Amino acid sequence: MMILRTMYAKKISSAQCALTCYTRNFHPNIFQTRIVFLPISIAIATTLAVSTATTASASMNCADTLPSSYFKRIENDKQFAGNLIQLADGTQQLQDPTGRVVLDKLTNAYVLMNKYVWAQRYGKQGVVTATGHVIVPFRYDDVTFEPDIYTSFILSNHTPDGVTKQGIIDRHGYWIYPLPVETSAKQSKQKVQVPAPRLRAARAPRALLPTSISHAHYDSNKDRDYFVIAATGAGTSKSIIKTPKVGLLDDKGTWVIPSVYDALQPLNPCTDKPLYLQARMQQKTALINQQHKTIIPFASNQHVEAFNSNVTPLLFLRSTLVAGSTATGFSEDIKDDIVSAQIIDATGKIRLASSAPITKLLYHQLYMYRQAGKYGVINDQAKVVLAPQFTSYRDEGDTVWVEKQGRMVRLKTLLR
Repeated sequence: MMILRTMYAKKISSAQCALTCYTRNFHPNIFQTRIVFLPISIAIATTLAVSTATTASASMNCADTLPSSYFKRIENDKQFAGNLIQLADGTQQLQDPTGRVVLDKLTNAYVLMNKYVWAQRYGKQGVVTATGHVIVPFRYDDVTFEPDIYTSFILSNHTPDGVTKQGIIDRHGYWIYPLPVETSAKQSKQKVQVPAPRLRAARAPRALLPTSISHAHYDSNKDRDYFVIAATGAGTSKSIIKTPKVGLLDDKGTWVIPSVYDALQPLNPCTDKPLYLQARMQQKTALINQQHKTIIPFASNQHVEAFNSNVTPLLFLRSTLVAGSTATGFSEDIKDDIVSAQIIDATGKIRLASSAPITKLLYHQLYMYRQAGKYGVINDQAKVVLAPQFTSYRDEGDTVWVEKQGRMVRLKTLLR
């Protein structure tokens, strides 16, 4: 017999990562954490950003995003109160500290955050605690979760005709979605507060729905999860809510943003700030928050993204696109479609306006903007570092050149 043990990764800086990085060994939907020592050149290029997304759901990635307060809290987690034992036939057993078998016939089992065991059993995936208490029953084709968090589990089953049905179970083993309360289409167009008494335990089967579910946000202050849920087909059970479009559901079963949008794109997931989202409806976009308050009104040819999600105050970049543009993604990738841009704070106030795309300089925490035909420089708080005075600029990575009075000079020589 061989005892299998795992660890979880603590958040480390990129400088620390140059010497010692935590990486995850990939198994479908599973990450086992181990320490590896890498050459500096390789380690710098190694990213901690690993997603648990499957073809059924594309989720956020919290690597290097969660605030330090979250990691301070989990550092006090107790050691896993059990052992995973590898047997000669290739299966595994979960045993308690006394050696008593809690669960057997497991395969590909991993310990998550010293709290849970993800495993396959008879070809199906599930999650249990160290004592064998069932969190997610072993009846699902896929169980996905976010690295470093493990506060909820997205379940998927695939039908023979190619349809994927999904649901969500929380860390305590209770259903989050599908909801147990039917909500009419009329109600869903309002800010619906679905009654959410503690739902039946996950051991009680519930029909999954043909939906696309993504983990949208983890609020470390409230220790709460949020999910973007989009219907891909009609529900069949009269006892479950039908989501005609896209909405935001929290882990208490409340539609904090009703399911009336064509798309919702989280802009600052995992931070210790409230979630902000770009909402799309009828070819128009807007900026809203998780309280369903509009920050930037709906408009055509408009693109919104976070400007500095890890800096206070939180700011957003609103770009006006050329008429008819369907460009999506980061502004750096679609700058040829951008006519002008503005930096806007969380109250909707314009902090700075530019008659051209606001572009980040490579290897610098500085940005170029343009007013009255001249380029200027701002920092990641939208504060002016150099007022507009340059005819053009050229970014060569380590060196940035700006044109002033017909001469090209190094930008760094002008910075104090």
